[in-house]
Amino acid sequence: MHTKRLLRLIVSPAASSALLYALLGFAGGLLWLSLSASTPALVTPSIGVSVRGETAPPLTVPASGRVTLQEAIGSVRRFAGEPGLVLEGGLQTDDVGSRRAEMYYLESVSPTRGEDFFKVDARTSEVIEATFRGRMAPAGDAVDLSLIQAESLATRYARTHFWGFDQLVLVDRSVRTSETGTTYSFKWSQLSMESRAELPVSVSVAVMSRSGQVFWYLGQRDQLQIDTQPAITRERAVETTRAWLLPRDQRWDLDQPASVRLQVLYDDEDRQQLVWSVLYRARQDGPRSTMRLLVDAQTGVLIQDAS
Repeated sequence: MHTKRLLRLIVSPAASSALLYALLGFAGGLLWLSLSASTPALVTPSIGVSVRGETAPPLTVPASGRVTLQEAIGSVRRFAGEPGLVLEGGLQTDDVGSRRAEMYYLESVSPTRGEDFFKVDARTSEVIEATFRGRMAPAGDAVDLSLIQAESLATRYARTHFWGFDQLVLVDRSVRTSETGTTYSFKWSQLSMESRAELPVSVSVAVMSRSGQVFWYLGQRDQLQIDTQPAITRERAVETTRAWLLPRDQRWDLDQPASVRLQVLYDDEDRQQLVWSVLYRARQDGPRSTMRLLVDAQTGVLIQDAS
């Protein structure tokens, strides 16, 4: 599964279950290597910009243009708040078309090998992705966070780990409940000033209620490459999805979409596209609670069943 597709799916309620089981089923570094196939070049960071309060420090690029492995390991240790964290891994160069990105892929060695995974930008030493599987286990003091508590925790975490967080807007929150407890997922994104489209600069955080900890983090800093002014209206996009669903599936409440979002996403060729993302809820409880459809915001074409 492409990294951009994971970002696209993590914020939908229907995908929360898939995320959890995917995390539980990580097979060491192999999955991380597979996620790297569509990582585009990242935005060149601003240098020396001051920050206020408990915010992540500005990003910097060394004169060499690349941080060392030890610097990447140090960045992960600071990110995780574990100075003694033992890590191993190495540098990988991802070539996608004319774009080229270098990332360090690291995993924990002890106390359990491969329990934690990290993806680090080799230019800035920024931790792009982090998975803490050990933090998914229930806490000994029977923590059970509410949605409000989880959002407060996730907000503080994102602000202290993602530089520029205060320029982002909360665009999605989702809840999934299972035998292992409740998982809360949140996504903040930069918005276009003109169209309010969600741009490819964002951060997503997942919190496990019973452990009271963040166990998954994903940052995104991609250059915008397309026009974000839609040619297709929101109303037309909704009607397109209704017309497609109505004769095919009666499970969904088509009277009012649960959400309609204008987003910059990536297609199967790793190209940016502007889409209307329309989410419907099921009329009754069942194995699938939502249906999300994408409509090309420039042509009006239904792209696919996205979730």
